[in-house]
Amino acid sequence: MVLTRLEKVAFVALVAMLGTGIFLLIGKAGLAKQKNEKIKIQIASIAAMTDQSVLVKDDANVPGNDNDKKLNLNRADELSIAAIPGLSGVLAKRIADFIKERGTVKSMEELMDVKGMNRKKLRQLETYATVYGGHAGQAAWGEKLNLNFATMQEISSLPGIGPKTANEIVEFRNRNGGFFSLEDLREIPGLTPAKIEKFIEMVDVR
Repeated sequence: MVLTRLEKVAFVALVAMLGTGIFLLIGKAGLAKQKNEKIKIQIASIAAMTDQSVLVKDDANVPGNDNDKKLNLNRADELSIAAIPGLSGVLAKRIADFIKERGTVKSMEELMDVKGMNRKKLRQLETYATVYGGHAGQAAWGEKLNLNFATMQEISSLPGIGPKTANEIVEFRNRNGGFFSLEDLREIPGLTPAKIEKFIEMVDVR
């Protein structure tokens, strides 16, 4: 078949247009690839600045959690555990011995293995104690607690002192500009001489 001059011109033009289209597609694909590479580099740089450590479940890190106000049973001694409201001295000793034997308690649920522990007592214990975060209790520090600077949580860890009495102590301190003598404790409502006797050797007012 013999092509006419016009058909030859049209064919050449078609081939040229096709070649141009392919060239443009290749160029566009190249630009897209370069853009993707830049995005990958940006992602990699951001990832390098991001903490890659594996998250570990820890009740102390849960938003709104009040563990910092609770007694950490893994760090506390028997005396501090016994100061938990509603906990008998016998059960406190068993808990302390149980934790000492295991080394570390990872869950409050483990305390169900303690002799004398039941679900109701455990729920009550969880109000004041934890195995993550929290504080160690006054007795564990090996020094006297300064009532002029102690927090309400630290004061409530003293033997025979619950949150209500601890609050009374803090309010008295705030009203009077601090304690000037341990004798000032006798002026606090509800703080009887018998209660004071339980922790008097563990505190001072420096």
